[in-house]
Amino acid sequence: MDRDSTIIELCQQGHSAGFARLVAAYQERVFRTAYTYVQNREDAQDLTQEVFLRTVRAIDSLDTARPLWPWLRRVTTNLALNLLKSRKEHLSLEQLPESALPAGAADEPAWTLLDLTRALAELPPLWRIVVTLRHQEDLSYEEIARLTELPVGTVKTYLFRARRLLRDRLATREE
Repeated sequence: MDRDSTIIELCQQGHSAGFARLVAAYQERVFRTAYTYVQNREDAQDLTQEVFLRTVRAIDSLDTARPLWPWLRRVTTNLALNLLKSRKEHLSLEQLPESALPAGAADEPAWTLLDLTRALAELPPLWRIVVTLRHQEDLSYEEIARLTELPVGTVKTYLFRARRLLRDRLATREE
């Protein structure tokens, strides 16, 4: 029996050790994902707590044969999207000034992790989520579209524009 199925079964049987294992196994990953999306420590902590509360409420419906992380990622992403939308931080392509989109592709610079983290934080929230799902979580365009409830074409456009903007901002930092 693998770790996730053991955790789910213990939680379903009402053992506190199951919940402790769930939190120990996934708290850091859920927090990092939430923080990447919302760029605020307190909000990420609140989202992390809410993810685990929702997990406990839904534990009886979880399948022991399936891994937990995809389900936790979906809950984390949905909660983050809801928070960002409630704050009207959802920025569409039409709202982004044309000057924010670089005209030409820069040579790929030698970036530091700090530079990349800062540049990622400057992206519009939905772009940041799409980039994170593609490059950190290695999801396909179709999986990202399902998770964010965006058309596949919009996911591709957000990724294209976000990559260009990241490249431009990182190239500017290097100069």
